[in-house]
Amino acid sequence: MAKNFHTDNKAFMLYKDWEDIFQALDSSEEIGELVMALFAYAKRGETPKLSGGTKIAFLMMRAAIERDGIAWEEMCAQRSECGKKGGRPKKSDESGNTDEKAEQTAASADNAEEKPQGINDTAEKPKAFSQTKRFSEKAKKADKDIDIDKDKDTDKDIDKDKDKDKAIDKEKKKDAGTAKSVVRSFGTHKNIMLTSEQYNELESRCRSVGLSLESYISKLSQWLFTKGRHCTDPYRIISGWLDNDSKRKTAAKPKERQGCDLSWYDDFAMNFDLSKFF
Repeated sequence: MAKNFHTDNKAFMLYKDWEDIFQALDSSEEIGELVMALFAYAKRGETPKLSGGTKIAFLMMRAAIERDGIAWEEMCAQRSECGKKGGRPKKSDESGNTDEKAEQTAASADNAEEKPQGINDTAEKPKAFSQTKRFSEKAKKADKDIDIDKDKDTDKDIDKDKDKDKAIDKEKKKDAGTAKSVVRSFGTHKNIMLTSEQYNELESRCRSVGLSLESYISKLSQWLFTKGRHCTDPYRIISGWLDNDSKRKTAAKPKERQGCDLSWYDDFAMNFDLSKFF
């Protein structure tokens, strides 16, 4: 029977990268609500009704839990198939049967030696010895085949571990990219939603021209709250304000003072008559 990670798996993974998401929430109540929502989905497959930043965080974490659960179900299915096939035969069974046949052959050889020597006995001895040697060679070959099978199984296990490590590295890169796009709430009324990447970009641009990003965020937050509206793209609005103010500030700068040209002083000194001063 196929496994279901919601009901059959007793655990689910919490990633260290999620700490930034929890810290971005506004209150402890939202953090507790998010944690209970994760348990409800992982244990029973339920999707609670959430809103705001809590809903966005839950959707990101739910995707990771579902991905890990599907991988767990596939692993259980593979183990079930291997169990149905009965696994690899044990070495003791094969070697035991071979040794038993070899002992029977050796016993028949001893019985042949107890008989009076004669022409027929001399002809039978090489046959008994050749049978013992043949069975011994078969036993060695069986052991060698088992060792080869073990080596093949070991190589397969190593390849599986490498593939698993590659998959884990790939998921870590995805989670790192997701952390950059985590949405956070800003402003006096927490109604300005920006990703970490957008916020850092705007802050760098403001710092380069001597402006304050917090003043733009507070201005837009207060305006939206007063008008009772919701902004779908605050990044574009703040970016436009920043471009306009940067142009005005650049245009308002005084022009640099031109260098003083003293060529006129040379002409004055050469043509000035000093005799009237004596």
